Amino acid sequence: MPKYTPIIGMEIHVELKTKSKMFCSCKNDPFSAAPNTNVCEICLAHPGTLPVPNHTAIEWAAKIAKALNCQINTESKFDRKHYFYPDLPKAYQISQYDQPIGEHGYIDLEFLPGKNYRDKAHIGITRVHLEEDTAKLSHDSSGNTLVNFNRAGVPLVEIVSEPDVTSSAEAKMYSQELQAIFRYLGISDADMEKGNMRCEANISLQEENKFINDKGVIKPVAGYTLNHKVEVKNINSFRAVEKAIEFEIIRQTAMLEKGEAWKQQTRGWDDNKGETVMQRIKETAADYRYFPEPDIPPFHPVKIAGDISLPELPQAKRLRLREEYGFSYADAELLSSDLHWSDYTEKVMSELVDWLHNLSESKTDTDEILQNKQQQLARLAGGWITSKLMGAMAERSINIKILRLKPENFAELVALIYTNRVNSTNAQKILNEMLDSGVDLDPTHVMEEKGYGQISDEGKLSEVIDEVIKNYPQQVEQFKNGKEPILQFLKGMVMKATEGSADPTVTEKLLRKKISK
Repeated sequence: MPKYTPIIGMEIHVELKTKSKMFCSCKNDPFSAAPNTNVCEICLAHPGTLPVPNHTAIEWAAKIAKALNCQINTESKFDRKHYFYPDLPKAYQISQYDQPIGEHGYIDLEFLPGKNYRDKAHIGITRVHLEEDTAKLSHDSSGNTLVNFNRAGVPLVEIVSEPDVTSSAEAKMYSQELQAIFRYLGISDADMEKGNMRCEANISLQEENKFINDKGVIKPVAGYTLNHKVEVKNINSFRAVEKAIEFEIIRQTAMLEKGEAWKQQTRGWDDNKGETVMQRIKETAADYRYFPEPDIPPFHPVKIAGDISLPELPQAKRLRLREEYGFSYADAELLSSDLHWSDYTEKVMSELVDWLHNLSESKTDTDEILQNKQQQLARLAGGWITSKLMGAMAERSINIKILRLKPENFAELVALIYTNRVNSTNAQKILNEMLDSGVDLDPTHVMEEKGYGQISDEGKLSEVIDEVIKNYPQQVEQFKNGKEPILQFLKGMVMKATEGSADPTVTEKLLRKKISK
């Protein structure tokens, strides 16, 4: 039985959050406004109207192209892409064909260590082009289709990859990386659930060693006939990207094993059924009858965009979180995926070092703290941010954009944990109070007011330990007879009696001392 290799290319569409639409002055607000209110004669394709390109959209498309290492063309133009559908009032879309904003780029993906796929993936970018979005269709329970033209004409950038993706996991990570880049650039919210970022996958299975990838073009060898590709649309989440590609690989494999072939086609992803469904036989470029847009002259993206400066992008941020602060691969990836979280984290780490400097009796130099304690601090802070804080916020439906807990106060809480002034159980209680209060609370004040601080005083702990020894004579006797693990049970009873406030080190020392008498 032949072995088959999946060949996957991605098409990512992202709506730009410019103030106005692509070719008119209508407000770019497709979701908040009432249906069909942000429209004009140009949006609705009235006869005699003329489109005027949005310069900001061109600048931002060029910025995306640069972020993806593309060559930005010195001359570009718009084209008419013809097809008929109710969401397209002109019966053609103003798009770009042979002279896009940018082309011949790439993006390198770095996977977490220990995964079953490639450690790194080099994904070529065929093109970055600019076009107008279509109207939005919705279907009611009576079978009627409603058209909202608020979205018609919204600036839309399409990023077409080379067929370099080799698995559903890579496709998912590629899509997530692009979303992070869009957000870091500040050009789009890129929310898939709102439709301002959309993913489409082109998938084909080819027999192993019967094809070559020649600079993005899949070519047969030794008389082999290539299997047609299938484009999958209607993918509205990263989970669905992975599931849709996995399903299509299984479907095509089953067909090949039965000796069946298929035509080049477009299929939709049905999330409820967990399968792709046939939509139509795939059009080719010739079917769209592309020709230059006569109402918009060619333009020079480089001149319009000027000198493009890019912020630190997710990949560079991820590397710096590991190297400068000592975060693990997993924590660095999670924290760099969202610009707000990465900024919050950096502020926490900066404040944390200052807190440890102030809390240290020897007033250790901040550079010395970073140098000697980097891994410990990153492990503790990373765990509390990615697990405790994110988890507590998710339970309360708090978004990082509206979080009232300031980085300096969260850093203070982590510093209290690190210096054993509060244990993790009570630190979680303090965190919950800080999130539930509605105001920005000082964790030290909460700790002192509620008595959450760690009890290290031997005099205070002595009475509790005496009571535990009295209540558990059998376990005490077992420990005396050499059963060392029993000590952990006795420590647990002390922690329970003090509501988790007892210092574990002092507790163990006193238990050993009292039992050995």
